[in-house]
Amino acid sequence: MNRPARIILGFVPLVILFAVVFWFSSNDSTRSSEQSGRVVEFIKDRFFSSAREMENPEDYRIFMDILTKAVRKGAHFSIYALMGAAAVGGLWFLKRKGLRYLSALGICCVYAITDEIHQSFVPGRSCEVRDVIIDTCGSALGGAVCIFIVWVLLLRKTAAAYSHSKNTSITEELS
Repeated sequence: MNRPARIILGFVPLVILFAVVFWFSSNDSTRSSEQSGRVVEFIKDRFFSSAREMENPEDYRIFMDILTKAVRKGAHFSIYALMGAAAVGGLWFLKRKGLRYLSALGICCVYAITDEIHQSFVPGRSCEVRDVIIDTCGSALGGAVCIFIVWVLLLRKTAAAYSHSKNTSITEELS
């Protein structure tokens, strides 16, 4: 496969994630709350089944508010972490690693900003700087994890090649 085709294919996961985020952001507040509400209920039932038995109804409401915020902000962070990794992967053709990482982070940050602006036009949704910060932090972590995994894999490959060449030279010495 030629280099331009590899570069274009490298961006396919990122474009898919852009589309997924755009689709979620296009849902009005009612639909968005229903989606996250299902996840909140699953987590509550699975891991916090005794929450309904709280003596004070206000404590239960506070607990559910905290859990809902954690799920919603965790979703932001997680999908943008994937986006950060996909952006680093798409920009792998850049030789300078720092430029690759910073460019990926910039792309994700700009997309987070445009996504929040987009949400401001969706009924019941709003544009929040806090979400841009969460999204950018997720992208930073996802991109860093991607680079770290590749670095570990390259170290293992280099170590295996070194070990193989060392074993070969020992075998030659013994012959």
